[in-house]
Amino acid sequence: MGSLKQKESKRMKYDYAVFIGRFQPFHVGHLHNIRYGLLHAEKIIILIGSAFRAPSIKNPFSYEDRWAMILSDLKASGIDLERIIIEPVSDWFYNEAGWRNEAQERVEQYADKDSHIAIIGHQKDASSYYLKCFPAWQHIDVTNFDDFNATDFRVKLFKDHILDADYLIDNDDDRGSLKILQSYMQTSNYQALCDEFTYIASYKASWQDAPFKPVFVTTDAMVLCNKHLLLIQRKQAPGKNLWALPGGFLDQDERIIDGILRELEEGTTLSIMPEEIPQTLIAQEVFDHPDRSLRGRVITHLGLIMLPQKELPQVTAQDDAKAVKWVKLDDVLEKMSDCLMDDHYQIIKFMTSKYKLIT
Repeated sequence: MGSLKQKESKRMKYDYAVFIGRFQPFHVGHLHNIRYGLLHAEKIIILIGSAFRAPSIKNPFSYEDRWAMILSDLKASGIDLERIIIEPVSDWFYNEAGWRNEAQERVEQYADKDSHIAIIGHQKDASSYYLKCFPAWQHIDVTNFDDFNATDFRVKLFKDHILDADYLIDNDDDRGSLKILQSYMQTSNYQALCDEFTYIASYKASWQDAPFKPVFVTTDAMVLCNKHLLLIQRKQAPGKNLWALPGGFLDQDERIIDGILRELEEGTTLSIMPEEIPQTLIAQEVFDHPDRSLRGRVITHLGLIMLPQKELPQVTAQDDAKAVKWVKLDDVLEKMSDCLMDDHYQIIKFMTSKYKLIT
């Protein structure tokens, strides 16, 4: 009887502690929080955010790379991997409920209605808003370990071409953060993001002396024909070689719809005549997530255009488009989340749901 009471007294306060992050890359600050969480919970559920994004200077590493880094580094640090669960979570820029539901569904694969759950986190800035998204979960507060910040690490990586060893777990395994990053720095993908970092830094420097941070206005066209979506492949940074909706910056002297049509024709040679607009322009939407573009505050106006014919119109890449093609909308949604620029995948997903584009 006494031994049973002793076992009960040693039971952790929580069955599961949820740790959400992008882990770009995984570093000793994250390890500190996991160690602390394991003092309070039987198991840690690590939710890797922005799981299936195209590579960028903010999200350079795939979900698979981050999964491997985390497990290898935790093992090298003496963490019992039986107490670790890792799951992906997608971005839902324009459907906050969708993101919350996905995160909860990932957790509920393991936890039941009687489980005691807490979320691990530190209230550092606006990016910590997610800590309040799950009112049914308790909160395990952690400190910002030695002020470590993955953003600072990535600046050194892409600007100075330096791996800051202070951030990385001591691990000689080929799948750990150190080895993966060392190998990554020898790849063309790394060099492409170094070039993108330089471009974006130069772009921001061009307006740094403005009295106010500028807000840029762009237009995009989501053109559908016979269940196919028109996409362009970008020729230059930012997003070089990524796919995107045809679009660009609004001119000073034009209306939104005129900008949508002009950019569409300039990038793809597809021309929509003014008299066709009442029949083909189904909707216009504004997409304004503050983090949608690494160039700064960019608000885009999207036109949803549906062409009535069965045969796909001929299109040709020009201007800043390297290629242009019609892709089945189903295939875009199922296979292209990691090769679309900025928030274009989230835009396509939002529009498909709102306007029931797949039935």
